[in-house]
Amino acid sequence: MLEYFRNHKSIYNLIGIILFLFIIFYLITPSFYIVNAGERVIIFNSFTGLSDKVEKEGFHFKNPLFDKTLFYNIRDTGYDIETTASSKDLQNVHVKLRFIYAPVEKALTVIHRELGQNYADIVFPSISKEVLKAVIAKYTAEQVITKREEVSSFIKEDIVNRALKYGIRVRDVAFADVEFSKAYADAIEQKQVAEQQLEASRKQAEAAMVRAKGEAESARIINEASSASENFIELRKIEAQKEIAKTLATSQNVIYLPANSVMMLNPSKNK
Repeated sequence: MLEYFRNHKSIYNLIGIILFLFIIFYLITPSFYIVNAGERVIIFNSFTGLSDKVEKEGFHFKNPLFDKTLFYNIRDTGYDIETTASSKDLQNVHVKLRFIYAPVEKALTVIHRELGQNYADIVFPSISKEVLKAVIAKYTAEQVITKREEVSSFIKEDIVNRALKYGIRVRDVAFADVEFSKAYADAIEQKQVAEQQLEASRKQAEAAMVRAKGEAESARIINEASSASENFIELRKIEAQKEIAKTLATSQNVIYLPANSVMMLNPSKNK
């Protein structure tokens, strides 16, 4: 027996060294982690796989050799995307959208298993194209502008429902910007200018009609008053004479003399 241990002493020494190194490695390697506010962690174990438990804020322990921590942000996050869809009248509509989203905490394990930590880059471009294609196709390019709130509402509702199926809660969808081809944009601008000019002409015509009606009404009142009273006619004659006298008095080429005055046209004959 002693001879056996002497012959295998080197093997036991090797095993001892390995165990010692393992213990040192275990002590040196971090066996704990901290989950900050607004974060969640799921654990992937080399033997058991992905854990269904979601770790919340605080101080946690792990097996440094077999456990891998996967951190997820559960705060509201912005995501911008641009895509193009065809309108009902076959115009290309370039749309910029902005999502405000966060993962559903209970769905983190499923999200990581099916999509990974870059889930937003996988889900949002796909559902955005599908939703915009379906919604924009129901409106003409002009209606996309004039009914912008309605279009935005349908887009938001559809995206919220689709994203939730992937375990993503979309809190808001902003219809950030809408652009058309240059030719169509120029056509819209020309149409707006023509409409403004038409509106200005319409207002001018309405004003002229109001003036004409006022003048016609005034003439009618005067005619009725003239027929009803001779004194009114005499008053109008006096007013007209006053206007003529005023005009002559202010003229430099006219000399006004009272009716009872005598004008000496040729002074030499009176001597």
